[in-house]
Amino acid sequence: MDKINNLSNKKKAQLYRDNYKNWKEYGLENNGFFIIFNGILEHKKLKKISGNALRLYIYLGIYSKNMTGEVWHSNQRIAEYFGKSERTIRGWMKELEDINLIKRMRLEYDGEPHVFLQPYDQGKTRKKD
Repeated sequence: MDKINNLSNKKKAQLYRDNYKNWKEYGLENNGFFIIFNGILEHKKLKKISGNALRLYIYLGIYSKNMTGEVWHSNQRIAEYFGKSERTIRGWMKELEDINLIKRMRLEYDGEPHVFLQPYDQGKTRKKD
């Protein structure tokens, strides 16, 4: 820690950039991940969503299949994870569905509910760094 404290701010900033870059590259190559595109900001979805529904959205994204966006965790399982009631989870799900971030359905009568993450506008393309 003393070595970092003795560095100039420019050198510290470069160290922080490199550290983040290495962390991100390793994670993308070796771990599961969930992408949230800039469009969630540009189209005001982030302004419309409560903190708890956003936490649920991230949870669903992490557990979804990467190429289909499908999640089949029960409300009970999700409620246990968050330490909340199933009714609370249903409310958060409804909020996500109301702003078109998810679609819920049962594939069979009385079957397990499936959640499908829904595409949204990805937003403006950023300039290359």
